[in-house]
Amino acid sequence: MIRYLTPLIALTSSYNLIPPLNVALLTPKEVEEKLDTIIIFTPFDKGEPKYFSFDVDGKKKKVFFAAFSVTASQYLKDNIITTSKNPKDKFTYSPKSLSKFFSLVKKEKDRGIEAEIIYIPDPDQKDISKKLLKKQGYKIENMENFLANNPMIFCPNPTINATDQNSNTFIPCSTDYKNLKSMVDKVQIKKKFPWSKVEKPKVMAIPLGQFINTLNTSEEENIRQIRVMPTPSTLEIINRMNNSQKKTN
Repeated sequence: MIRYLTPLIALTSSYNLIPPLNVALLTPKEVEEKLDTIIIFTPFDKGEPKYFSFDVDGKKKKVFFAAFSVTASQYLKDNIITTSKNPKDKFTYSPKSLSKFFSLVKKEKDRGIEAEIIYIPDPDQKDISKKLLKKQGYKIENMENFLANNPMIFCPNPTINATDQNSNTFIPCSTDYKNLKSMVDKVQIKKKFPWSKVEKPKVMAIPLGQFINTLNTSEEENIRQIRVMPTPSTLEIINRMNNSQKKTN
């Protein structure tokens, strides 16, 4: 398990989350708003993000975790936190947007806590992610390690449009393949002419780091319309927590 953490720290810390100077379309604030639609689960204690300590290759590492599904949070608890130096510390999982998580961790680092961020991908997305990445032409030497370290964002290609309850049109993406695939399968293909060739939308897997870099650098106008939808299981937990808070108030 310790060997699992070493490349993982290297990968996640290499993500460039600061937009380059020549951002073409989205402002840093707009990129932050896009990341605000990605929901993760992170260990919390006494109203603050909780880090765990590890010995990695003889060096002490403090780590903040972001799990990308309920299943991922259970995997984190059972298989990774148990190998830390403080496995018996109390904590609860708190759902946060990815941008909020970054903000909270930044505050901790500003207070002098030197820690890494590690993402825990949804284990249920591993097989389909592997299949899609290979189909999309990714040449990855150690695919298993890559999938263990990189959460996926699933988006339609070509893009499709969805409409929310406020009649806002957006391009749906998701951290769950089945969640997006069910929407793509419902799309009705309209031909301008009977002989027109229209490509049926497919689901593609985009590693989180690439997704963030695309938000930072893309010149395509439709980048503004992308929205990552929460999964049904995530919504269920958030609604349950909200209802519980209402009862206690």
